[in-house]
Amino acid sequence: MLLSKSDTIPQVSAKAYRQNPSRQDYIGVLDLGTTSIRFIIFNLDGNVHAQAFQPIAQVYPYPGWVEEDLEEIWSAVILVIEGAIDQANIESNQIMALGITNQRESVAIWEKDSGRPMANLIVWQDRRTSAQCRLLQDKGYEMLVKQKTGLTIDPYFSATKIAWLLNHYPHINELAQAGKAAFGTLDSYIIYKLAGKHVTDYSNASRTLLFDINQLEWDQELLEIFGVPKNILPQAMPSYGHQHFGQTKAGSPFGAGIPIACVFGDQQAALFGQRCFSKGDIKSTFGTGSFIMMNSGIDKINSHHGLLSTIFYSNGREVYYALEGSVYNTGSIFQWLKEGMGIIGDYKDIEFLAAGEDYQDNLFIVPAFTGLGAPYWDPLARGMLIGITRATNKKQIIRAAVESIAYRTLDVLNVLEKETGLHLPQVRIDGGVTKNRLFCQILADITGKEIDKLDIAEITALGAMYGAGLGMGLWPSAKDIKNPMEYERYFSEMEAGLRKKLYSKWQKAVERSRNWADEK
Repeated sequence: MLLSKSDTIPQVSAKAYRQNPSRQDYIGVLDLGTTSIRFIIFNLDGNVHAQAFQPIAQVYPYPGWVEEDLEEIWSAVILVIEGAIDQANIESNQIMALGITNQRESVAIWEKDSGRPMANLIVWQDRRTSAQCRLLQDKGYEMLVKQKTGLTIDPYFSATKIAWLLNHYPHINELAQAGKAAFGTLDSYIIYKLAGKHVTDYSNASRTLLFDINQLEWDQELLEIFGVPKNILPQAMPSYGHQHFGQTKAGSPFGAGIPIACVFGDQQAALFGQRCFSKGDIKSTFGTGSFIMMNSGIDKINSHHGLLSTIFYSNGREVYYALEGSVYNTGSIFQWLKEGMGIIGDYKDIEFLAAGEDYQDNLFIVPAFTGLGAPYWDPLARGMLIGITRATNKKQIIRAAVESIAYRTLDVLNVLEKETGLHLPQVRIDGGVTKNRLFCQILADITGKEIDKLDIAEITALGAMYGAGLGMGLWPSAKDIKNPMEYERYFSEMEAGLRKKLYSKWQKAVERSRNWADEK
């Protein structure tokens, strides 16, 4: 989609920065992940100069509910900013601009005057609104919502989470109706704390079920369907541009005056960081969940087979779209093996213990801990381990867990090829799970694709760094970013007949896991 001339964002000249940086040598990126907060300081060539990390605890009040403490998140933000700046041995005013990338769809709500959180963050994984989503589907809203937002009605997205808060907390509803409450995805809350502005970018807005991705605006009809007042929503803006997300204020961890030049939802940031700038480029990020995303260019592709059409990014002149398949549980499977089941002591054990096992045609794990995302969209599915015999051992269970991630990836890739009519021989991958080289080989075997693993750990943050640099005019356009990228490549070693047999059995296992939980 092309923006009108009046909507374009002015770019500052890169020449002044390149010839006379005047101590403005770095770009800082806040990476607001699902279970951790990072602050990474990049030099202007895209290399990491320093970084700091803080884990974030998740709270599970009831089965299927996932929350986080917003005050803990803000405290972690302060700690990582201070820690990375100390490690870098620089002054905060040497950071020329900030980028932000964040877990998407999660819902924060706070008082406009004080910035005080009014409830815990409801995390994207949360399934408490399954019954409400089913009711809206039964009322016939699915097609309308999909045409306007590119999404399906599912608890994954923000709208029903906001409505739940308004319906269950009278004081929140009262303040919202009076215009004294603010909603945002996590980027909005952190920008509010840093700069005092209530804003978001198009990539995050497009994940709420409330934003028309064709017209680039909060949609009144959708707001009425979901019961969300417009006055609590942030202003939505292009993903990068010089200072248009505001400047840090006095009293922030940076002090005053550093422009927030870029905001991306985390998966869009990873697609950007992988430099998937051409139509048809595809990546998959394997973190807590996994997200397979393809750049579909300036023309939105309407999905008919369970994928999401979403905004990739806007540079202030054009809007670029993507097709996406979301898998809710990936790294969380390994977390379950370690913390829930206690059958591994360290994540490094997974590769060692599973390496000696062969592919299994009778033992499968379906990792539907919080339902199944694309292409099934079944919030009532639940995790399943099937095919156990008296001889089953923990190594085989660990192997089945690793294989399950590859099968869920193939679920999405098959639909993506069907949707676009394209043969996709290659997938670029990133994320913490890809540190496991056995997983990378299993992924190549089960999908039958060339798997290119980018040898950069902080790819999501790198995408936000590129966006902030573009917003400040360091490059004329995205395609002018040229610093080298190195990949490890994995090729399938599995015969096509075995792949077909295993995948057929996997599909049977998935069907047995579906529609299991009771709606509440």
